Amino acid sequence: MNETCRKNILIFDPDRDVGELIARALEARRDCKCYQAATEEETVDLLRDIPFGMLLLDLGKAMAADFSLLKRIKRIAPETIVIVDAYLHQKDHLQKAMSLGACGHIMKPVKVESLRKKIDELFLAGTVTAS
Repeated sequence: MNETCRKNILIFDPDRDVGELIARALEARRDCKCYQAATEEETVDLLRDIPFGMLLLDLGKAMAADFSLLKRIKRIAPETIVIVDAYLHQKDHLQKAMSLGACGHIMKPVKVESLRKKIDELFLAGTVTAS
């Protein structure tokens, strides 16, 4: 994965405010470019058009239709690191997401410093450890 690709981050969260918060937090103190997707199709289209180092994916969206979006993402962009963001009540579904190709997770509400630390780990190590 080249350096340019690693610095592109795609965010797909149904809560636009959460997506904006994540994008601002990452772009303000990291050398990266964040893109936001509003729909599943926009997510897929962006993944086809732009090389992303990472995708932050809402677990609720990932779980829909038996995780069909997550499966599709991994077929289209297998090199893209997928991190799911989940609420505590969704924790039981994280293992399924991990078995389908998600590399890690963050819990909502998102804590900016924890998110930045996770992103730094990814960009430096190229892998994710579950939190």
